[in-house]
Amino acid sequence: MDESGERIVRVVVVAAYPAMRAGLRAILALMPGVRVVAELAPEALGEGGWPADVDAAVVSLDGEESLAQLEEALERLPAVVLAATPQEYRGVTLTMGAPRGYLLQHAGGEEIAAALYAVVRGLHVLDPAVAVQWQARSTTPPAPTAGETGEPLTEREREVLRLLALGLPNKAIALRLGISDHTVKFHVGAILAKLGAASRTEAVMLAARRGLLPL
Repeated sequence: MDESGERIVRVVVVAAYPAMRAGLRAILALMPGVRVVAELAPEALGEGGWPADVDAAVVSLDGEESLAQLEEALERLPAVVLAATPQEYRGVTLTMGAPRGYLLQHAGGEEIAAALYAVVRGLHVLDPAVAVQWQARSTTPPAPTAGETGEPLTEREREVLRLLALGLPNKAIALRLGISDHTVKFHVGAILAKLGAASRTEAVMLAARRGLLPL
């Protein structure tokens, strides 16, 4: 717990080069509730298991590592993975074992931290561009753009949806938009109903398929 009583997410940073690891450490050091407790090169993944005090990993791909190999090494450890392009996530599915955040390397510290908070709670997080690519592989025909209720999303609901796609929790969305937590919950409920989604993650997936999220 930090001074405010919030849970500290203890992170291991994984990247090919010392400069990359140092850069990620510096970014995460500015994020409240996140503490980097170890740094590793990709080839050291899985050697001797993970330290007992690690809650999640932040992994930066450099184009040479195989995502499948990384997944095997990470095993059940929640992780946020950073790639240069959406194409590096060609093998991503939402049925992979542990919670994952799949972001792009231009993601800011706030986005990475929000994804970390999500994965340690058992949620998956996809960058909108990655979500679009994942949905493009689906053989299921797209549903009507207006959603299951036949109603289009309002402009405010679209704003909330874009922040949901970044993995932000309700409190962060409320702060970003200058509205109350209760209002955010109301908008999230409306989004789920209009899209016919059972969860926030499914709402992002359906919205990406219907072209409601920017690339």
